[in-house]
Amino acid sequence: MQLVKVTLTNVEPPGQRITESVATDLIWSYAQENDAVEHVRVRIGTDLMTVVLFIRSADEKAARESAANVVRRAMKAPALQGWRINE
Repeated sequence: MQLVKVTLTNVEPPGQRITESVATDLIWSYAQENDAVEHVRVRIGTDLMTVVLFIRSADEKAARESAANVVRRAMKAPALQGWRINE
């Protein structure tokens, strides 16, 4: 099991703010079985969102890729418009 942190920055002017519970639900809804997501936790500040995912994997690199893929898919949701992954 790997703990992976993905940080996002809001690059657009503040609009309607997304809640942590809605962001968590969105990420879960975009997770696929092969992503091996076990747990998701989201914290949102003014312009920063931190997403922590527990991924079932012995390989750290594979877990990071899986977490980033889940978050990228979730960012297609209108509620996450304006958020970008910090690379």
